[in-house]
Amino acid sequence: MTDIEIRDFEIESAGADDLLGYHRIVAASQQVDLPDDPPLTYENLVGRLRNPFTGFGPLRHWTAHRGGEMAGVANMYFPEVENSHLVIANVRVHPQSRGQGIGSTLARAIVPAIRADGRRLVECWQVPKGGTGDSWATRLGFETVHETVQQVLLIAEADTSLWEVAAPTGYRLERWIGAAPDALVASYVQAREAIHDSPLGQSSMSNPQWTVDRMRAAEAERRRLDVESRTVVAVHEATGTVAGLTELEVQPHQPTWAFQRDTAVLAAHRGHGLGRWIKAHMARWLLADRPDLERFWTTTGAVNTHMIRVNHQLGFTTTRSAIVLTQSVATLAARLEAQP
Repeated sequence: MTDIEIRDFEIESAGADDLLGYHRIVAASQQVDLPDDPPLTYENLVGRLRNPFTGFGPLRHWTAHRGGEMAGVANMYFPEVENSHLVIANVRVHPQSRGQGIGSTLARAIVPAIRADGRRLVECWQVPKGGTGDSWATRLGFETVHETVQQVLLIAEADTSLWEVAAPTGYRLERWIGAAPDALVASYVQAREAIHDSPLGQSSMSNPQWTVDRMRAAEAERRRLDVESRTVVAVHEATGTVAGLTELEVQPHQPTWAFQRDTAVLAAHRGHGLGRWIKAHMARWLLADRPDLERFWTTTGAVNTHMIRVNHQLGFTTTRSAIVLTQSVATLAARLEAQP
């Protein structure tokens, strides 16, 4: 498509027109592809661009223009360390411009950046199951390797009595905002290894191998981005070790939404209700500090029926299914070049 121009998009230097164009595409796409989600405001979109999720490596953006107007956007995370073999890509085209080769032109333009960084695989996450993005990626040869569900708890509709969960015998709570206390950080890092039991299907993404130094670096990155990170852990009284953990983030551009991140319980301590207990405490704690909170939201592997059930017991509802798609860079490039 020779009339489509692809440009690098730098959030630090982007002007108002480019930011408005980016918002127009993402907001219109969300309205069509995710109609049950609240409308995406301009301020929220710009906040997302300036404060991307931590833990996934550097984020780059590209835009597609036709006739002087932005018609599509693409971004890619470049994970590091264990996941330096892959990128996490997202391509969006304005609904009025779909079916015109813009998405494929964007994908074709970013393949050199993937290859230049030595990546072998492309993964697309949180693609609505059965939607336009699913169909487009499948035509390019992507395969579904994992399925997730999104779960949401709306505070206005919440039954907060569900958060009154008794402490399991033999455990106590510890909690913090920001950095883990020195006395617990080593045990906390060791407990995070339990997250490796969380199902990721056949995704090539690996959970991090945590160390104290790596944890301190992650904490520092969240502070730099002004992300409020809260952690609640269950400590086994007899040994003083962390037996379970749950983590939550509040982004500075969206202070009334809380994103529930990892929750994990060590295998030796499962069956005592620790996950529900610490998540319930997290909800009470956050709402006490933030009475204007509107919602909690989280994503969970579709086969992780235990955690889905725990979330339901706390008042979450499942709002949609999404998939993870994967493709080798070599095959993707060949498929794109074969297109007319």
